[in-house]
Amino acid sequence: MVRLAVVVPTYQERANIVPLMGRLAQVAREHPEDAVRVLVVDDSSPDGTAALVRSMAGELASGRLTVEVLERAEKNGLGRAYVEGMQHVLRRDDVDAVLQMDADLSHDPQYVHEFLEHARAGAELVVASRYVPGGATPDWGWHRKALSRGGNWYARLLLGRALSDYTGGFNLYAADLLRRMDLTSVGSAGYAFQIEMKTRALRLTDKVVQLPIVFLDRTEGTSKIPRSTLLTSLRLVTTLGVRRLLGR
Repeated sequence: MVRLAVVVPTYQERANIVPLMGRLAQVAREHPEDAVRVLVVDDSSPDGTAALVRSMAGELASGRLTVEVLERAEKNGLGRAYVEGMQHVLRRDDVDAVLQMDADLSHDPQYVHEFLEHARAGAELVVASRYVPGGATPDWGWHRKALSRGGNWYARLLLGRALSDYTGGFNLYAADLLRRMDLTSVGSAGYAFQIEMKTRALRLTDKVVQLPIVFLDRTEGTSKIPRSTLLTSLRLVTTLGVRRLLGR
């Protein structure tokens, strides 16, 4: 049995949250031996995302999916949303693993089955990778593919080649691993959070699995990725790489 908490940050995701919750409820029904709990961390979306999730909670619970909403007063970065969400679910003693995923369906809920299998087999970090055999980004143009591959090549060069995809946001962490990582000291507020978290995790565990995924672009709503993301991530990788070389 795996007691899984799924942390989903949202802002203006009303169009996507209903189908996402429906598909996660299907996963919960197909895995009655496991317990699947979803925490939606909403940044006070003007479109009423949080209220919509609360209105669905009773129906979803009847389908074996437990849902909770954590509202933040304002947008304060994706990384901070994940840290607050993870800290919230880790206060419970009935969570074995925490899965982070986007609300826009670019992270297909069909892969949750495989995350659960790897967690059941003892993996402490499961990284959904676009860059192992079987992974793909079919909706991306050559420019976006080049930037992403180049950024991940730079990360592997400085941080180690244990992972093919440092920047992806569809990842499972064992609850005990997260507790050992000291989330209170995570400094990245934005999308560079993914790199910092994986780097910290790799220092603490070798029970790592890379799961190939096909990453699809959102069809509803607009991307929340700021223009400064690439520069911020490169700066963080350089800092972490220097620390690694110095043995810090």
